[in-house]
Amino acid sequence: MPTSSQSNFQLFALITLTTFLGVITARLVATAPLKSANDRSRWCTVYSIVEKNTYQIDEIRKQSGWDTIDLVKHDGHFYSTKPPLLPRIVAEVYRSVKAITGLTLLKNSEAVTRIILFFINILPMTIALWMMFGLIQRHCENAFGQYFLAAAMTWATLLVPFLTVFNNHTVGASFLIYSLVMGISILAEEKVASWRFAVCGLTAAFAVCNELPAAAYGLVLFFLLVRKYPRQTWSIFVPAALVPIGLFMLTNYHATGGWKPFYMYYGTEKYRFIHEGKPSYWMNPQGIDQAKESPLTYFLHCTVGHHGILSLTPVFVLTVLSWLSVGLWWKNSLRSIHIAGIMLTAIVLGFYMTKTDNYNYGGVSVALRWMLWLIPFWILAVLPLMNRFGMNRLFRGVCLILLLPSLFSAWYPADAPWTQPWIFQVMESKGWIDYSTPRPKFAHKHYSWIGDVPTGDRDESYWAEFSTVTTDGVTRTLRVEDGGPAEDDWRVVRVTLDGEETEYLVHRPTMLKGLPPAEYIKTRDGEPLTEDQLKFFYGVPKRRAYASSRIRYIDNDLRTDAIQSHIGYTYVDVEQPDGARRRFQRDVWFSQEIPFGVFQWEDRVSDPATRAPFSRATWKLTSVGEFFPRDGEKEPQSSNPE
Repeated sequence: MPTSSQSNFQLFALITLTTFLGVITARLVATAPLKSANDRSRWCTVYSIVEKNTYQIDEIRKQSGWDTIDLVKHDGHFYSTKPPLLPRIVAEVYRSVKAITGLTLLKNSEAVTRIILFFINILPMTIALWMMFGLIQRHCENAFGQYFLAAAMTWATLLVPFLTVFNNHTVGASFLIYSLVMGISILAEEKVASWRFAVCGLTAAFAVCNELPAAAYGLVLFFLLVRKYPRQTWSIFVPAALVPIGLFMLTNYHATGGWKPFYMYYGTEKYRFIHEGKPSYWMNPQGIDQAKESPLTYFLHCTVGHHGILSLTPVFVLTVLSWLSVGLWWKNSLRSIHIAGIMLTAIVLGFYMTKTDNYNYGGVSVALRWMLWLIPFWILAVLPLMNRFGMNRLFRGVCLILLLPSLFSAWYPADAPWTQPWIFQVMESKGWIDYSTPRPKFAHKHYSWIGDVPTGDRDESYWAEFSTVTTDGVTRTLRVEDGGPAEDDWRVVRVTLDGEETEYLVHRPTMLKGLPPAEYIKTRDGEPLTEDQLKFFYGVPKRRAYASSRIRYIDNDLRTDAIQSHIGYTYVDVEQPDGARRRFQRDVWFSQEIPFGVFQWEDRVSDPATRAPFSRATWKLTSVGEFFPRDGEKEPQSSNPE
């Protein structure tokens, strides 16, 4: 017969899990799908398997909102960087959902992803929490400790934000809990039924398949079991473990044509490539992915800094204190589990500390994602401390104080984990950290939308045509072409605006010094430019240098490859005759691949105080005599390739 305290805890567990199930499901319903390149990468594979019978994601990534940076290029095709076993399993879940409901991932993304995530994330984690509650109840000797650890495991870890997205961490953690509970029941509770070894091996190996660093856990668990129960370990645990491992290798071979997972090719040509003129993200990582910190700084931020295990979830300070209090657990039945937790934490953290070329804290994420599967070990590590001090009021107060910020960290992300931790955001707002990508610099100052002029003999192919449609529906055109060399390094440039041609002289050496147009442009007769002509070349009513913004690769209708553009902008505020002020802004897509170094530009007029727009016009490249490669050498191409 269960005691009164046992019945109370079981009721608490039931209420807690029912509430958790409802709250996290509501959060799932409120979460928009496909918000991160990380989960899009997996969803792309799921879609391709079911709809196209392939692991290649070439087609689906072209759909709006489906592209991802987490991909590799292999044998001319694109694949997700993620190990294929989990997407392969989820593909069968999707196939069933599609067959039963008629819903599809492409047309019904929200409904389908939510149904699938409920079954692969929320239900398995709810079962895992129930099993953890039982383990806590059996090994914690006081009610406060039981309630506290159950609440912390449910509500105050950074596994919570990941339950609403497609990821490997929650699946890995759930199956690790299954195997850990089975392993403890065998090792510490002397429950040696054959099925326990089978479930332990199967779930441990599947956890490893989802969290590959957890291979260390698999080896530790095998060592602990084989030392005490060699026959059952070899005859039951190992064969069961080989099932998911075999499936992992088989699906990987099926997807990649080899045994090596794609993510292990990081830094190679599979990650670093140029496709249709666009370099992969990993050729020039941005923001926090730049990996520019020292090992010491990285370690501090991983432990007590903006991504710190202890700073974001200070409830795990209790874990460290318990580990340091060796006398509390050295003779405990869970001693081997506590030692394993210490070893695995050190091994995994140490391993990632050696990956100096990938110091990115797991990318844009609320947690050190690759440490999340260790959370069950960290929760169980607090048991000895609870057993010793759980009845002490001061200790209880400290525990609750440590729990509160942990709860905040777990629930601060409104609807998904793909954002920086709140500590990161605070530090960034204070100017204490800055992971932003520095703005690229122009080779010289630009005061005009014209980025370059040719040299040498007259080049009949050196021309570009642009057009725009006004708010009145009128099409305007502009043609700029080379008129050949003139005396003293001046160059004739013909500009035809709405059918009216004007010739100018441009002095390229002076332009490359970063001087204003008045210094390097004059009329064909050698006269200084008029005020209106200067405004034309400025792009705005007054002279102001263009500021550098960013590099972008722009698709176009003239060729397959994207155009590399260095975007610059300038603006001036001008008082109108009626006293109102207007802001005139021009954004220019400079490009050395296009004659005259310009791909397109956009003009905007707005209220400088309210930013309310009055007009906008975009001048786009419509035809060009030739393209140039990005190294600056001439490479004539048809502007209308077949």
